[in-house]
Amino acid sequence: MTMITIIGLGAAAQLPPIAASLRQLPWYARTQHHPALVGVALAGTFDAVLDTPAAAQQIVTQLLGLAGDVVYLVPGHPLLADASVRLLGAQAPHQFTLAESFFPNEIWHRAVGVMPTTAGVQYCDALDLVPQVDERASWATFHAKFPYAHPVAPLPVHPGSVAWLTNVHGVQLLQQVVLQLQQVYVPSHPVAVVHGDGHVQHGTLIDATVLVREFPVTLYLAAAEPLANQRSADGIAYVITRLLGPGGCPWDHEQTPQSLRRTLLEETYEAIDALDRGDDASLLEELGDVLLNILMQAEMARQAGRFSMGDVYTQVTAKFIRRHPHVFGDVSAADSEAVLQNWYRIKQSEGGSDTPKSPLAGVPLALPALTATMALLNKSKRHGVTITDPGASPLTADQLGAQLFDLATHAMLHDIDAEAALREVNARYRRRVDALFARDQHLQGQTQELWHDADRDA
Repeated sequence: MTMITIIGLGAAAQLPPIAASLRQLPWYARTQHHPALVGVALAGTFDAVLDTPAAAQQIVTQLLGLAGDVVYLVPGHPLLADASVRLLGAQAPHQFTLAESFFPNEIWHRAVGVMPTTAGVQYCDALDLVPQVDERASWATFHAKFPYAHPVAPLPVHPGSVAWLTNVHGVQLLQQVVLQLQQVYVPSHPVAVVHGDGHVQHGTLIDATVLVREFPVTLYLAAAEPLANQRSADGIAYVITRLLGPGGCPWDHEQTPQSLRRTLLEETYEAIDALDRGDDASLLEELGDVLLNILMQAEMARQAGRFSMGDVYTQVTAKFIRRHPHVFGDVSAADSEAVLQNWYRIKQSEGGSDTPKSPLAGVPLALPALTATMALLNKSKRHGVTITDPGASPLTADQLGAQLFDLATHAMLHDIDAEAALREVNARYRRRVDALFARDQHLQGQTQELWHDADRDA
């Protein structure tokens, strides 16, 4: 069994003292481009695989395939986020040992001119910002309009804390790193580029790919100030906390969850309008306004001791993991119909109460009447109600729309509130279904016209 001794070269131009005692072993380096390796005889390097998919895994596979004991040399320190060392530790924990290594921290901090600190500092191997290619179907490929852009999710760095990105070995990797960082950093975020000789270049994130011409380098990103942290959820969460907190906005302080109900509804309709118009600029803005309202409701609930945004995240994340066992578990779903069957079965088993839920539970009372009618009929169909066509012949979408328009015209001319009229029929239908369910009567064989009998169950 191969035993791998790992030595961290730090950032200096000399080898760690322990290296001399290991010269009888073959030396393999993650990269030959390090000042301490100038003139050093190596049995091999992994430069050839660094720009290929799953580079860290390829390094580990090749190391474990070597015959006899070897030394593996890595830039920096092996415990400072080196992706290949991390994978080696996970896959072969008994086949490596860490030798005395140099820490590069002091040199890096001195070069950039910042005080060393361990508070919230992030160290990330640049290879961890390379997305893993997956050729399976995605939303983009399903609709066959554009290629799928692989993200790094979750992103291993957070803009609210200092970040050191190590082992940026070439321009291709740097371009991928900058692209991924722009998920959460504004393009103008300051970046310091630390070269192996201690030379530092200063610029912004968006300029980094044209700024750097010599590799390898280490990138330093200072923590984003709360108000400058505008590309992550934490930034807007901080703004909402300030608005509703001490010294915040008097108008926001006067609001209540109920007073913002109309705003949430209006912003949602405005987002739908932008979606229907295909106006991406408006959709981007309106989705932000919807999110703002969600965060306002959650912060008010937090201050009232009811729940927090963290609870919202937990609830929706857990629910979608639970309802997608074909993605996050070992359940098979060959098509969307199988997905829906699993979804409804799992959803029916949820609730946390011994009292069975009405078949129509989950259709909000506040839905627009026509939308509610469609939702009620769809739920009824899933529970065995036979949905019959009340028309003499099928209608096209245009014909149906014209008939609905005519009905609305009739309602207007006769001073009838069409929305309220349909809402009342929906309520009668709910009452009839709930009455049958309460008496443990099955819905199979019923038709949607059972609402005619609702009054006798009232």
